[in-house]
Formats: sequence, C-alpha cells, structure tokens
Amino acid sequence: MGSKCLEILIESVNYIIINYALSNMAMLFRSNPLFILFFASEIWTFGNYWKKVSKITGNKAVSIILLIVCFFIHIGIIYWVGPISGNVVPFRE
Repeated sequence: MGSKCLEILIESVNYIIINYALSNMAMLFRSNPLFILFFASEIWTFGNYWKKVSKITGNKAVSIILLIVCFFIHIGIIYWVGPISGNVVPFRE
C-alpha cells in the first residue's frame, strides 16, 4: 500500500512538472507550427499518466479523480506562478 502511494505521488509530481514545462513551451511557440508538437505532447502525457495511475490503483474512478486533481494543480501553477518568459533564440546568429 505504501509503495503504491509513493509511486502515485512520484507519477503525479512528474506529470505536473512535465505538463507545466510543455505548457510553457506551447505558450512560447504559440505563433509557430511547433505549438502543435508541444500541445500534442501535453495530450500524450495526459493519457499516459491516466494509464499508469489506472494500472497502479486498479480503479478507473480513482485514477480519473487523481488526473483531474493533478490537472487543476497544473493549471493553478500556470495561473499563480505564471509562464516562464523568454524568447526563442536560434543556435547560430
């Protein structure tokens, strides 16, 4: 039981951090076709997290609740911490 909770916690923290980074990249590339890549990656991590947590818990309802909670934490971090500001800089100038 304790190892499952720890595994869910680690997966949840990873999901939140990775989606926060992908959201920042998507916002940075919002006027670039690369936006599609980062947005699709966010959707992929969404589904991947749900599958992993569903496998760990063995309960789809619990995994959906965890997914919703993590999604709102991710949105909250974007809202209160804000996006990382920056510019796209080419490797060669």
